Amino acid sequence: MKNKSYLNKDLTGKTIVFTGGTDGMGKAAAQKLAGMGATIMLLGRSKEKTMKVVAELNSIAEKESVMYIPCDLASQKSIRKAAELILEHCPKIDVLINCAGMNAGERVITEDGYEMSWAVNHLAPFLLNNLLLDRMKASAPARIVNLSSATEKYGHIQLDDIPLKNKWSTFRSYTQAKLAMNMCTRKMAKELEGSGVTVNALNPGFIKTNLLRSLKGWELIIGVPYMFFFASKPEVGGDRILRLALSDEYEGVSGKYVYEDAVRDPNPEALDNELVDKVWKMSLEHIGF
Repeated sequence: MKNKSYLNKDLTGKTIVFTGGTDGMGKAAAQKLAGMGATIMLLGRSKEKTMKVVAELNSIAEKESVMYIPCDLASQKSIRKAAELILEHCPKIDVLINCAGMNAGERVITEDGYEMSWAVNHLAPFLLNNLLLDRMKASAPARIVNLSSATEKYGHIQLDDIPLKNKWSTFRSYTQAKLAMNMCTRKMAKELEGSGVTVNALNPGFIKTNLLRSLKGWELIIGVPYMFFFASKPEVGGDRILRLALSDEYEGVSGKYVYEDAVRDPNPEALDNELVDKVWKMSLEHIGF
């Protein structure tokens, strides 16, 4: 890990919108943001769980600077309501951190008609980004951080079968969604050139998370002990999130895939401009834009 001076910034007057900040590395990052004085809009599905974290963060901040925003990322209606609430309370948005993610233990179709992993891991952050973009442009300079994964390199976009009706698996659905996120991060950066808003994808490394809770069978048998012995503490991932969100090192940097502490090339499919354009257009259709 490089210089951590970004962890000592005074964020008084800065507004951070945060998904996935109620546990793991997301919570570790949110705790430090609260300590730096940021105003935080904390999105969460469970009111009880999220309000408990809000109280904890406000205690760290020693002021009421963290607000709970109800949001079920599997529901586009819920995401739109959350965005309305955020825009109502936030005259400016400096950073949007899309940290929430999930592993589907079985193939489920959401109320909007999309495969669950595709909906939560790709469409949800993509929709939230687009709903808040105008406010972020007005707040520029501003940054968007999309949480990716090392597994995106194993992903493949099944253009003729995005719901994976024929070949669904937890791994296949997750890696396809994360790859699509990387593709749209790169395309969005091009769309935002000159706006003062940057967007990057971060693979935080192998971090202890709750993503294994939905796994079954051999994936669970292999995953749990591997994570126990080899995964880094949530604080490591949290600091990497904050580095991309706050450090001067990434000022003006956009459209990149950051692997832990360095910019790397993503899955080759994410560099295929023709395929990226197809996924971008399809994703806009899927969120009603």
